[in-house]
Amino acid sequence: MRHLKQCYPQILETDRRLQEQYEDVTTAKLTRGVSPLDDTGERLTPWELDEMLNGGTVRQRVRSALDYHLKDKLELGFEWVAVTSVTLTTGTPREYIYLWIDDPENEVSTDNLAPALEKHLSGCDNAYAENHTYQDDGSAGAITVAHSPPLVSSPPADFFQIQEVSEAPGRPNTRGAKFVAQQLAHLPVGDYYNSQREDPSETLLEGGVLAWVSPYRWFRTSRGVADL
Repeated sequence: MRHLKQCYPQILETDRRLQEQYEDVTTAKLTRGVSPLDDTGERLTPWELDEMLNGGTVRQRVRSALDYHLKDKLELGFEWVAVTSVTLTTGTPREYIYLWIDDPENEVSTDNLAPALEKHLSGCDNAYAENHTYQDDGSAGAITVAHSPPLVSSPPADFFQIQEVSEAPGRPNTRGAKFVAQQLAHLPVGDYYNSQREDPSETLLEGGVLAWVSPYRWFRTSRGVADL
């Protein structure tokens, strides 16, 4: 219920508020993943993969790189959310970091986020560059950048409930924010108990269990993200 009633609308409300607040918003998404297999080809446990992805200092190093290259070097304000979920095929944990950047001159490019990705690749066991490729123009891959973020064409779930407390009730969400919100790991559990929705896969349900027992936060935000 926390993911459905608090975290999900928190992402969408922040998305709408920052579109309104920033002079010209640029959105970016950084995807961090790990390989599910070790060097011998053996399958690693979900617990081990979660430790590799979210343990140690890797998340702090990624965040510091984002702060330095966006805030210190470009002097741009930004907010972010980070959501860990599992892949549908293998159940491997993967984190999506979604950023809203106040970028009136459209300065931000993949070059500004690449150092953060490098911190992930160098500091995370079983993270490989060949699994984190991206287009230089930011159109696809492990790093995406959108100076004119595409918007959803229809209201997301719980739109009108969120609208009641929204600072920008008439503004549609960006597709990126909606995508990241839909990755919250406990949402499939709600689908399982909702008779009007299809049952999720066992992989996603097991991902919800992993998120529950993990010692690491699978939903993280910067301080400026809306607190509903």
